[in-house]
Amino acid sequence: SVADFDLNYFWHWSKFTDYVQCVLTFTGVTGYITYLWLDSSLFVETLGFLAVFTEAMLGVPQLYRNYENRSTEGMSVKMVLMWTSGDTFKTVYFILNQAPFQFSICGLLQVFVDIAILLQVYLYSHYPQKPVSHAAHPASTKAL
Repeated sequence: SVADFDLNYFWHWSKFTDYVQCVLTFTGVTGYITYLWLDSSLFVETLGFLAVFTEAMLGVPQLYRNYENRSTEGMSVKMVLMWTSGDTFKTVYFILNQAPFQFSICGLLQVFVDIAILLQVYLYSHYPQKPVSHAAHPASTKAL
């Protein structure tokens, strides 16, 4: 449908087949462009940087949602600890093996985002910013 390509409804697909079609089209077009520009080191370096930068930004939506809600309730702290340890080991590996600069920078960015989320866990659990609203369960209400 037309709404599938409206940015206000981005990723709110009306049918799963529309989503699959979009992913396949994106993959085909970007694959073809990559094939055409494969000999350009600027293109390859830019593409590589965009890939590691995108991965580095994976935690930012969670960081932002925590900030908006002033809460980390429902978030798995163990998962963030695993992210942090994995990102730290990966970044140390990049630095020790003198990987291209963008790998180390994006790895450090990931570690900082992970640490910021862990700080939110600490701050919001020890210094709540606002009460978290919980909807009353219908079975728990008593008839008058």
